[in-house]
Amino acid sequence: MSPPWDDLRSALTGMGESFGADAVRDLQAEGCADAADALLGAIAGDPGAGARAAAIAWARLKTGVGWTTPAWRELYVIGQLREATEAGEQAAALEGSTRAAERDAALRRAMLAVDMAHVMGAPGETALPFARAVETCLKLNANDAIHGEDLPMIPDALPANVAPSIDPKHALPRRDALSSKEFKRDFFNQDKPVCLGAVGALWPALAKWRDLAWLKKQHGHRNVPLEVGAFDDEAWREEVTSLASFVDEFLAPSARADADAGRMENGAQTSATLLDANKRRRVTDDTSVTHPTTKIAYLAQHQLFEQIPDLLADFEAPEVCDAFGGADRVNAWIGTRGTVTPCHFDSYDNVLGQVAGFKFVRLYDAKDAPFMYRHAGAWEENRTWPSSGEGEEKRAKDDGGEENENENANALRLGARGAQGNISRVDVERPDHEKFPLFANARHMDVVLGPGEFVYIPARCWHYVRALTTSVSLNFLF
Repeated sequence: MSPPWDDLRSALTGMGESFGADAVRDLQAEGCADAADALLGAIAGDPGAGARAAAIAWARLKTGVGWTTPAWRELYVIGQLREATEAGEQAAALEGSTRAAERDAALRRAMLAVDMAHVMGAPGETALPFARAVETCLKLNANDAIHGEDLPMIPDALPANVAPSIDPKHALPRRDALSSKEFKRDFFNQDKPVCLGAVGALWPALAKWRDLAWLKKQHGHRNVPLEVGAFDDEAWREEVTSLASFVDEFLAPSARADADAGRMENGAQTSATLLDANKRRRVTDDTSVTHPTTKIAYLAQHQLFEQIPDLLADFEAPEVCDAFGGADRVNAWIGTRGTVTPCHFDSYDNVLGQVAGFKFVRLYDAKDAPFMYRHAGAWEENRTWPSSGEGEEKRAKDDGGEENENENANALRLGARGAQGNISRVDVERPDHEKFPLFANARHMDVVLGPGEFVYIPARCWHYVRALTTSVSLNFLF
């Protein structure tokens, strides 16, 4: 059955009637007549208007002026969804013809347009009908693309040469099988972080998602945002690429490097078994941190499950999230060895866990904020589409700063490059004590998370994360 392109055209018309008209007026008020005209054309379904609208919005974003009002995001998203519909219709017109390559190219162009709309702010429920329509006719040649490929598994054991030891006096407390009541009483209400143990040990995701061949076969045609390069590298960049390319270029070589590093004799090593400072390199405030030789790339803090909701069936929110009505949002983090989230704090409570691979997490109490040397940059709310209330706090905490308590979760990744005010200037694994002398007063807590293991990170708790292996993580915000 042909995808419902007529229905999608109608949906775009509905967007135009509901909030597109307001966006047109806002663009006109800014004196941006070309953008307003492009949006009107995209809403009306004028040929090529969608691509023109998206291009104008993108150029505005890249010039440094930025999207000064939500209208620019709406211009981009409607433009991309219109482009996706046109490309899908072109592919449908080629159905049954001998121009299979041209048809597939049109479908992939449609898929990229839908995914770009999602990446740049379209809610999942807005983009999903368009994604489903494209996927009904986008045929992946599994035999050619997947069969016979030597794609490694993400390790379920920690290679010996990257396995850190944690000094017992700095080990994060671990509490297995916490009830929601116990969690709220002993940790949430006291703003105390804790390792929750293997609360996700029975998830189907633990077996499925470490299989890179499965990821590529099932979802390789989808497009995702990546951070490419080490976080502190001047060559660091952002790009959008297919999951298939992400697997081939970055994840598979990283997982092979993990395999080459060897396996611990006793299988998977978790935080509960990594408290021996004498056997392996200690993770302390020294300069002994090593870095992988594989290329680094990170799908970081992405709402992948709005984009690909089929993945939601493979896991469930940890029970502790029920302490305050369940998780507000869940993000995906997929990357190579050596990916880093710099030391920072968030204004929301956070449960971070591993699905595949291993990560080292270092935490500091909110009371240590005077020693953390925050960046002086602003920490501002990112606009949502069009106004969903996402990111609103269930509970506000104050450490004396002036930050907006309603910041968008994606602000960390983009803002880190711009030195936002919730990020420490200290490299916590290799601190410069001459430059940051007060940092010596900060007391850290360490944990290594393995498959299925989770840690609770309270709002305003400083935390730093480094991938020890190829890794898939989730974090639940509440």
